[in-house]
Amino acid sequence: MGPAPPLYAPNGARLDAVDLEILRRVQTDASVQNQVLARELGLSPSGCLKRVRRLEESGVIRGYVAVAEDRVFDIWSLLWIEVKLRRRALQRRDDFEAAVQAAPEVMEAYEVAGRFDYLLKAALPSTAAWSDLRTQLDPENSFIKSVDIFAGLRTTKDRRLHPLLTLGDTK
Repeated sequence: MGPAPPLYAPNGARLDAVDLEILRRVQTDASVQNQVLARELGLSPSGCLKRVRRLEESGVIRGYVAVAEDRVFDIWSLLWIEVKLRRRALQRRDDFEAAVQAAPEVMEAYEVAGRFDYLLKAALPSTAAWSDLRTQLDPENSFIKSVDIFAGLRTTKDRRLHPLLTLGDTK
């Protein structure tokens, strides 16, 4: 793989190597203390904090989360749902997306190119609960043309770092 292309914050600011290293470290461990991060990067604590704040304010860092152990939630089913919308519903994507946003069971949602329109990741008490979620997402049966559902069995890889942040990383 060749050198990484330049990356930019949502506000248009170019990210340098130190910004990317801060992002990589914080994505790996969001609880890292500023003093430790500054020391590891060879920055002053105030300089490091300014860079982190700039990344937050520019929209590069949108927030911080704790990653829960999947086994805690094993009693629920994790489903990936491919959704094909009805042709006439394509003009009302905003309505469908608002329903997806309002459904707490939907953990992630992506508009995608290909033979279906959306890929949803949902957690439900059982696979049978899909019919209730479908009704919640499409109460008038006007959006969804078809779905394919895939049940997750176990996580075999869980890495949240973007590959551009792992160049040269062998972990």
